[in-house]
Amino acid sequence: RAALDEARTTRATAFSRLTALSGAPAPITSAPVSLLAAADRPPPAQAPDPLMSPAYQAALADRESAARRIRVERTRAVPDVTASVGVRRFEGDDASALVAGISVPLPIFDRNRGNINAAQAELRAAEARLNAARLDAEAESRTALSRVTSAQARLGAARESESAAEEAYRLSRIGYEGGKIDLIELLNARRSLVEARAGTVQANLERVSAEAALARLQGRAPFGDQQ
Repeated sequence: RAALDEARTTRATAFSRLTALSGAPAPITSAPVSLLAAADRPPPAQAPDPLMSPAYQAALADRESAARRIRVERTRAVPDVTASVGVRRFEGDDASALVAGISVPLPIFDRNRGNINAAQAELRAAEARLNAARLDAEAESRTALSRVTSAQARLGAARESESAAEEAYRLSRIGYEGGKIDLIELLNARRSLVEARAGTVQANLERVSAEAALARLQGRAPFGDQQ
């Protein structure tokens, strides 16, 4: 009973988090489709492309933005030529004259070097972050694939254990009903079956969780149309 109450609390907490993350107008209290069926899908043959991970793509965008800021600061160092045209009135001679002029600032002392140097330093930092993001994405990609494969193997083993426990419990019931074994042995067989089923559920959860982690690295929604 305590385990049942704990499971219900965990379910209520999960639905509350799902409601908050999805921004649903009404509280979510049930799931129409169980994702445990997705645990049967075969693992991918190869690791996902680390260069397609959201973290790497964000670092790449940051690096491109820093490179563009350098071009902007270098453009600001170019002199800004200004032309002006006007009319001047001479009252004494009762005449007018067309006046034109050109202004060319000469940046002798300030060529925007400070801002250019700052932008270049920011670019070097962005390139370092991009390289770190690439290494992290490569490591996470290999780890995610290994986790999926391992979870799939554990799920297969858990299902075999559950099948063996079901058969043991069936034989124990036959033996108990025939008066060949004691009640304690039947209860032990049933307890073993319950534990085996719980292990299968946990293995299913681990497999689904590994699939979700792999999908996050690929920047896609997991489980396709089952989501």
